[in-house]
Amino acid sequence: MYKMTSWALLLLAGVRLVAGWEHAAPEDFREVVAEGDVLVAFVAPDEPESAALEPEWLSAVAKGKERLVSFDCSGEGEESACDREGVDSLPLIVLFQNGDAVKHYQGPARAEAILNFVARRRRPAVSEILTAEQLSAFKTADETVFVAYLDPKDPAPGEVVADAARLFRDEFSFGTVTDAAVAEAQGVKVPAVVCYKLVDGDTVQFSEFGDLEKFVNWVEEASRPVIGELTVLNRERLLRRGWPMIYLFSSSEAERQQLRKTLYKFARSYYDSLTAVLVDPLEFPSLMGELGLDPNVLPAGAVHQLSLDRIFHYPKDKPLSPSALQQWGLDVYQERIKPWRPPGVTTSNDHPGLTVSASASAKLSVQNIPGVKIKIAGHDEL
Repeated sequence: MYKMTSWALLLLAGVRLVAGWEHAAPEDFREVVAEGDVLVAFVAPDEPESAALEPEWLSAVAKGKERLVSFDCSGEGEESACDREGVDSLPLIVLFQNGDAVKHYQGPARAEAILNFVARRRRPAVSEILTAEQLSAFKTADETVFVAYLDPKDPAPGEVVADAARLFRDEFSFGTVTDAAVAEAQGVKVPAVVCYKLVDGDTVQFSEFGDLEKFVNWVEEASRPVIGELTVLNRERLLRRGWPMIYLFSSSEAERQQLRKTLYKFARSYYDSLTAVLVDPLEFPSLMGELGLDPNVLPAGAVHQLSLDRIFHYPKDKPLSPSALQQWGLDVYQERIKPWRPPGVTTSNDHPGLTVSASASAKLSVQNIPGVKIKIAGHDEL
């Protein structure tokens, strides 16, 4: 009997997946991942989390940029590929390189982000950019790109960049330019690093090379979108900023991107003093409850004032629009809206200067952060 190659299996899977989940056979697993880079989704199609991933995965497959294949982990018993690979949570996306599982994907469940992850892991941690044409292409190779313009006679800044690139390899792309003419054409004085953010269409520059910690701190802040996406990789560092977190929950990727578009100008105005994130409730199933929100009511919004550990719920009957958010912020400032209290928690005073001790939100707290103030319509807010 003719046995298809792994590449043929992948092509066949890709053609069929456009119409819906169509999984590779479990007995073909080892052959499918044997050569090159293959991104594998282990899923349970009937479960909500896998069903939410399906349209983005199919969109990624349809683009044909990378080798993607899925396996059904439901009802296969001990002989399933999922069981043999030790899959203990679903969906799980894993990058295989020449038969070995090298990295779990922990980024946004978006087609473009998924494809960028594979391409990023296929490149070296730091790509050498030799020409202006290569630089132009590299700037748009990922949603967030860092390009270091360096003097080849001074290796120290390049070493700092390389160390940081290894730390952030799962999220961002890094490259180096050592041709003085290319740097000059970009209007960059070496040594410097420029962050190009495709999502927001802006750039941020760094030139004060000192130590790795300073540069890493800059990378974390420079890479932050105007409205980001909460992920396992960025959640802790976003909380470390200490500024109020605006959580925007929605059940579909299309609706989350619409929220980003609608609220972009508003969030841009308060970029330095707020941290705005889109949240897939299926990715963080306990978060809405920790914030005191009803998980059955979507879309939903809340602000967590990290400095005082106070949580404010956005009204369920108001649209998530810039004008409505602006008015709501004023209402919070003028104390017409009180912080949410977990059941059983009482306090004698809800004045903004006092902390509400909330056991349900303890996991979200950031300790020992100075007071936070935000300017909204001429008033200090939150």
